[in-house]
Amino acid sequence: MPDSILYWKGCMSRLRTKSISDSTMELFRRMGVEFKTLGESEGCCGSVLLRTGQIEAAKKVAESTIDRISSAGFKEVVTACPGCFRTMASEYPIIAGQVPFRVRHISQFLIERRSSLEGKFRRTDVKACYHDPCHLGRHMGVYEEPRDLIRMVPGVELAEMRDNRSKALCCGSGGGVRSAYHELSREVARSVAGGQVPDGVKLLITACPFCNYNFKDACSGQQIRVVDLPELLLSAWRG
Repeated sequence: MPDSILYWKGCMSRLRTKSISDSTMELFRRMGVEFKTLGESEGCCGSVLLRTGQIEAAKKVAESTIDRISSAGFKEVVTACPGCFRTMASEYPIIAGQVPFRVRHISQFLIERRSSLEGKFRRTDVKACYHDPCHLGRHMGVYEEPRDLIRMVPGVELAEMRDNRSKALCCGSGGGVRSAYHELSREVARSVAGGQVPDGVKLLITACPFCNYNFKDACSGQQIRVVDLPELLLSAWRG
């Protein structure tokens, strides 16, 4: 039985937003967290199948994923992807039965180990805003952990979007929209970034690789930088 956790990267972090998975793994190393990945055999968790109504296909993926993880002896899975987190923790038990391992979002995992993070970050003077991902917030009730982690970085002035927490607006990428209606997805992200972010904010912080990808695309060329939570924490880590 491995003593390490399984870090589940998710499709976006494996294929599109590799900086997020790289940052997460480097954070683990600096914190002394024992972890492993499934490498190229990770595959998709099946979230997109569920969002597009392909329940039977999602069930097969869930059963296969549960078998691979449990057969390897992992008792704890940590992911930076809210879609994977929700799918494994909340929906696998419904469509595939008992899940013999614990699943948590990276923000939950890190905040439990905040003693390993205290005093590690250098001052970073910036006005920032956090976007609540749909899967992480409304669906899984995780609101404060990301904010608490952001506040651990000295100098970050954390402002709130006009609509936040349970009332936060979608970034526009989920439910297959980004794939099927690319320009609509970008317009939604532009609208959220333009109408929800308070004046003076220079940094938009996400806690979802898909939100991160869509906001970066929509905000390119604008005076706001988009980073994901693990990227922020690693960039602020004292050399």
